[in-house]
Amino acid sequence: MIRQIKADNFKCFEHIDIECSNLNLLSGINSMGKSTLIQTLLLLRQSYEQNALEKGIYLNGKYTNLGIGKDVLYTDAAENKISISIEDEENALYTEYKYNGSADFLSLTAKIQMEDLKSMNLFGGGFHYIAADRLGPQSSYEKSYYEVWENKQVGNHGEYAVHYLQAHELEDVENESVLYDGEENIRLIKQVECWMGEISPGISLRMEEYGHSNRIGLTVHQAGSMGADYYTAQNVGFGISYVLPVVLALLKAPKGGLLLLENPEAHLHPKGQRKMGELIARAAQGGVQIIVETHSDHVLNGIRLCAKCGRIDSDRVRLYFFTRKKVSSAGEYRIVPAIENPILKPDGRLSFWPDGFFDEWDKAIDDLF
Repeated sequence: MIRQIKADNFKCFEHIDIECSNLNLLSGINSMGKSTLIQTLLLLRQSYEQNALEKGIYLNGKYTNLGIGKDVLYTDAAENKISISIEDEENALYTEYKYNGSADFLSLTAKIQMEDLKSMNLFGGGFHYIAADRLGPQSSYEKSYYEVWENKQVGNHGEYAVHYLQAHELEDVENESVLYDGEENIRLIKQVECWMGEISPGISLRMEEYGHSNRIGLTVHQAGSMGADYYTAQNVGFGISYVLPVVLALLKAPKGGLLLLENPEAHLHPKGQRKMGELIARAAQGGVQIIVETHSDHVLNGIRLCAKCGRIDSDRVRLYFFTRKKVSSAGEYRIVPAIENPILKPDGRLSFWPDGFFDEWDKAIDDLF
């Protein structure tokens, strides 16, 4: 499990140093560095998959597209170099890259000193990334035997989620912490339907092969609806299609794996967002390392309630609020990113509430009354 992430002169950060645990929640103001932190890991992972990590990093690839060197160097960098380092319980990986403003590949300044990269969960088979811009409702979905069977991926944008569910629907969910309360059937399809039922009650899913087109369809039935028909994903709203890859990734994630999630609350109603927070917390308690970027106080509250109810140990949770501060330099003021770290207590309360940290509801109530 990653214990620490550091970076110097990378995008909006002159320096960032984050301690990690099982569940790491990133929240805060837009354009203050939440995505940047995740991108440090994505750059390393995509360069590893391109067999280039020991030479440098590709700024554009499967997981992220950042442009060229001048797009990723900190604006006021004192020196033209970028460094990224990660540490787990046993290993440390430090990388430093030569700056080239017009290149989309940055070369290492020194050879990586690490024999077995796969010992880190960032480079192992349990890595998964679900982006914020997931695939919406489609008339049919892609199939990929390589991604679904060999890599066991649902796709960065959820593009293979339907195929994955069809291929692995009868497998048991191994992480006992995420099993839906009161449901004895632990097969993947049933557990997915149970958790999806918290978003859309009484939901049933059915996958349909489309002959030799290498496409697959998803149809949905909701208990209590008129008739017994299954409807195409396009006729049941964005929420189901958007959340399916997230629920699926959380249920299948192996102990020791690493899951990066962006905005899992997208297109969900408030209760669905809170239950998503609960599922995230329970997966982390079961040994999955999760780094989640969210703007939802309901997701946070789902995690807090899990701590209070003993569903997750509070010391397994790290909360990071990305905000900004004024600093003076040569008589001039400028705005730079700042990170605050409230501590989650076992009773679900926080050690302090930073200004702007999920407090807009309270501020609105004050203005109303």
